Amino acid sequence: MSFAISPNLQQAYAALSGFIITVLGVSDLNAVQGLGNRVSMPGEGFILIQAVKRHRLATNLHTYDETDPSPTTAAITESIEITMQIDCYGAQSSAEVIGAEDWANILSATLRDEYGCTALAPTLSPLYADDATMIPLTNAEEQYEERWMVEAHFEFDPTTTIPQQYANTLKLRMWDVPLQAPY
Repeated sequence: MSFAISPNLQQAYAALSGFIITVLGVSDLNAVQGLGNRVSMPGEGFILIQAVKRHRLATNLHTYDETDPSPTTAAITESIEITMQIDCYGAQSSAEVIGAEDWANILSATLRDEYGCTALAPTLSPLYADDATMIPLTNAEEQYEERWMVEAHFEFDPTTTIPQQYANTLKLRMWDVPLQAPY
């Protein structure tokens, strides 16, 4: 039996990027997992998601499958606050076509609402999201790009499954040992 973890960080990224695409309602939006080296930025309008911080919220919780007559594993569940930085790129091209600032504000609002909690369950549980912040970005052509950032904080509870030995029978032998006087 090997060790396994579920949900893992990749599943958290998948849940968040699916949520972002659904909330923003843009089917051709690029929701990119962040910080790729030597890769050009996607075209106009995209979202970059990057986990930037982990903070333990509680002591581990150990559980065992008590219904299995011959269990071989145990589960360790961690309670973690994970901070995701969500960068929104793209200028607003018209009154009808929204850009990075609007995307960031929509994400900040929905991640602070019951809507976000329901949509991201059971992988992530939104705790809170910061207000959108404008962070200037100069591209390779020395031009400013529209970039708005939201830091969203989630509870993330990955469970690690580990091999575990159990005993369901016990052979007990007793010896009569005389008590010795203390020294």
